[in-house]
Amino acid sequence: MSESRGVLNLDNLMKNNNLNKIVIIISFLAINSVWGYFTFNRENKENIVLPASTPIESRAQENYGFKTFVFDNFHGSTDISDKFQFQYPANWHNEDQYFSPQKIKFYTLYSVKAPIHFDLVLAEIFDQTELKYQIDNSKRITPDSTGQIGGRDFKKYDLIDYGSYGGESSGRVKIFVGPKIKIDGDDYLLVFYWEEKPLTAIISGNNVEVFDNMLLSLKFFH
Repeated sequence: MSESRGVLNLDNLMKNNNLNKIVIIISFLAINSVWGYFTFNRENKENIVLPASTPIESRAQENYGFKTFVFDNFHGSTDISDKFQFQYPANWHNEDQYFSPQKIKFYTLYSVKAPIHFDLVLAEIFDQTELKYQIDNSKRITPDSTGQIGGRDFKKYDLIDYGSYGGESSGRVKIFVGPKIKIDGDDYLLVFYWEEKPLTAIISGNNVEVFDNMLLSLKFFH
């Protein structure tokens, strides 16, 4: 990840189809474009259960203060339509699909103290998942938006989460729901997830800019 990438704002890459067309035109007229932000009223939500995660195999390579996480197999299968990779700070901990500036603690298979993770959710059951319930019922910090990261379409959700801990707020949550990835003939939705306070815990060094830059470094390959 180059140093210059850190000054980019990931939210500016998430835009609707009409804005995409405008930006394409403007890009031929000027080097720098000013991207608009939108605000709207927040909505009430009920207590939310954190989304379940799928164990994922991976490999990491160290590179100039960062490590490159490579997703190229799923439970031993390499029959994957869109493999991908991204960079994360070399001093961060990584366990499967979980990332944290502190040692990662697994309390149960789906109860993990780590601020960042990615997941693959079967597309046919996505609407019945706790993740979808959280997206539908959470307050918004910024409006939902769409755009491309690494040449693939993503939907961004910037939320306030109250978790399932007796109504105690677990702070801000950013969720990016991305493209369908076919694995062994089945369609999975790729999801990237950041929590300000995973399991309501404050983790030193947990900065949303790290998450944004990880996604900015995202590359897909076959």
